[in-house]
Amino acid sequence: MEAQARLVFNVMVSRGEAIAVDVWDSGKNAWYHVQACFYYDLSERFASYCLAHERFRERTPKPLVHLRLDGWSLLIATACEHRVLNAGDLTAARGSTRLLEQLIGFFAAARTMALDTTDACRHDRFMAEASAFLAVAPAAGGAPLRFLEQADRTLWSDIPHVPQHGDFVLNNLGSARGDLLVFDWEDYGATALAGFDIFMISLSVAGMNARSACLIRDTEDPSACPWFFAPRACAVSALPYARFRRAVPLYLLVFRYLKRNYGREVGQRIDTILEQVLC
Repeated sequence: MEAQARLVFNVMVSRGEAIAVDVWDSGKNAWYHVQACFYYDLSERFASYCLAHERFRERTPKPLVHLRLDGWSLLIATACEHRVLNAGDLTAARGSTRLLEQLIGFFAAARTMALDTTDACRHDRFMAEASAFLAVAPAAGGAPLRFLEQADRTLWSDIPHVPQHGDFVLNNLGSARGDLLVFDWEDYGATALAGFDIFMISLSVAGMNARSACLIRDTEDPSACPWFFAPRACAVSALPYARFRRAVPLYLLVFRYLKRNYGREVGQRIDTILEQVLC
């Protein structure tokens, strides 16, 4: 950005420890997205953003640089004017609309990028890490622990290995000139359990609560439900829809693990959902 450029700032502070700033550079007629953190290094996040942009170029902002300045770790990417998607956008897309096709296309592209149809060993390692955390998590209730004690690798061994976005919810999806955009890639590849992203966007449009999770698990034909797109998304992910539904408790446990550093309030909310779904 030029030193004399007129800048406009849009500052967002999340529950994490990074500050996000959208900066308009009138000299270059462009928006830039800047993340700044003093407590930990953003280089791994930058690497995740770069990999995501390499694989989903049309759907992601372009990461530009990671640098350190006066103790701060900075991540800079391109940005654009967009609006955040809401549940009504997907409900309105029940027909063969551009948004729906791009959403299904995103899951198809994710499957294409995967090297293997299954990789049970990597699933084993991830689930061992997640189980170790959940076993000692102070807020974890009895139901998740009992579920983990009774679970074995057959719960995940036949699920295709497809790197997941990790937080594929409505507030991380946007629309710019009618095109789907996907933001916040810091958890990209943290889990490769196919169907996790499909479950997260399904839960996001249905309502982030235990009742919605149970309905997703128990409904054979969701054509009249807010997550009507899930069977098609599963099909292009090489994941049978019935298998996806059986994995709902597993996806919830993965969700809890990935959100382990997002504060007590978020953790307690997910723990409440887990207790009700697994009881």
